[in-house]
Amino acid sequence: MLKKKFKKTESQSIYSINPDTNAFIVEISLEDYSEIFNGWDASPLRRKDMEPELIDYLEQAATEIPPREKVEVCFYLPKELKDIDREQKSITAIKNNFKVVMFLIDKTLKKNYRQLATYIILSILFLIGAYALRNLAEREFLLNIAVEGLFIGGWILSWEAFNVFFFDTHESRIRMKLFKRYLNSEIYFKDTKE
Repeated sequence: MLKKKFKKTESQSIYSINPDTNAFIVEISLEDYSEIFNGWDASPLRRKDMEPELIDYLEQAATEIPPREKVEVCFYLPKELKDIDREQKSITAIKNNFKVVMFLIDKTLKKNYRQLATYIILSILFLIGAYALRNLAEREFLLNIAVEGLFIGGWILSWEAFNVFFFDTHESRIRMKLFKRYLNSEIYFKDTKE
């Protein structure tokens, strides 16, 4: 209980809290709307890719804010640049980017699950084969080497399955939760702080 309060206090010192919604605010200062998006992307605004550094910043911020807390994203722009239509299109494009990132993460998760299944099946087959041939291998030297190879291969494949499940897949699931939280969060623009 005390640990959670410490984390919240630590996050509160880094991020502001909206008193109306009790959500942490990730604040980003811009000089122009174009800074949100990748300058090399010539797509229409609603399909533009976000600036990779901005995505990295948002992902880092999401890891610093406790997972159960609400998040809002606030972009600060000079007052003279205010354009409601462009803001709405930018918000749509940002949410579309979050959906694309989540789609790619989901694709990675599916690939990891296929790898996991392959590793488990091959590991079981190798180990069953090794145990089945073990009695015959006592008599022949080359067969003994093959059995040892099956044992080693089976255990290596089971380790790879463990690695994919507990490390690669876990990290992807965490990233998915981070971007899902942003997708469900409020994104808005305000005039630059003075």
